[in-house]
Amino acid sequence: MTIKSLNRSLAKQDPEGTFGNPFGVVEERLFTQGEKIATLDRWRSAVVSALGEERRARLLIEIVEARNRLTNPESRLASD
Repeated sequence: MTIKSLNRSLAKQDPEGTFGNPFGVVEERLFTQGEKIATLDRWRSAVVSALGEERRARLLIEIVEARNRLTNPESRLASD
């Protein structure tokens, strides 16, 4: 088993550079739920200001779905 090292501060400030997708934030065991939500919100803000329209729309949908998994666990069962 490989032990993963995570720079928590960097991951919170640069989630796109740290995680492959927003669901990686949801699955991260080293973050509290509040840290996950704040990280997804920060990622959403960065996406809105930086990306082209097509990629931005797709990634924003993933971020909202990931955030919903944290705040509404029943939504994960419905989507699986």
